[in-house]
Amino acid sequence: MTGETEKREPAGKSNRVPAGRRKRSAARLAAVQALYEMELSGHSAAVVIAAMKERGVADLEDEDIPVDVKYFQGVVEGVSRNTEKLDRMIDACLGTGRTVARMEAVLRATVRAGALELISRGDLDPPILISEYVHIAHAFFGGGEPGIVNGCLDNLSKTYREGALAEAAEEARVALLRETGADALLADVIDDVDDHDGER
Repeated sequence: MTGETEKREPAGKSNRVPAGRRKRSAARLAAVQALYEMELSGHSAAVVIAAMKERGVADLEDEDIPVDVKYFQGVVEGVSRNTEKLDRMIDACLGTGRTVARMEAVLRATVRAGALELISRGDLDPPILISEYVHIAHAFFGGGEPGIVNGCLDNLSKTYREGALAEAAEEARVALLRETGADALLADVIDDVDDHDGER
């Protein structure tokens, strides 16, 4: 990864982080937690989204942080609707013998959410986005798992943001914005990118 892992803000200094950024960071953390819950409990995306709309906050370093609920919804629905396609893309970027299916459930949720954003959000800087998800992994793991997140998402970035499929990804993003506007959910760009991936 070309960026450094985001450093945690001490609790007493958390107000220095812009509110919008904190709400989006909280949305990402909450989305990973929700995807994990969905896998273990069998709850649908609609159930966890409704719960978040009611609660509106996530636990971020022992502090309840307001969540960008619309962004949370986009990540949860995007992963839920495109799990198989995302897994194919992720598996191709993992080392030999590694698959998403063999990952621990929280790690799997983290990588899927990060992959969705990297592929479908061309307006986000990859090093910063990757750092966000590495930071989330550090919140759950003390071993080598954050490194797996780092390496996997970095490889995805090189493929879908810099490599042979970057143009297809950008065309899909532009077409989606023309059809639905800037607030479109994250999921819909994956179909076109996956079609181009299969043609390689």
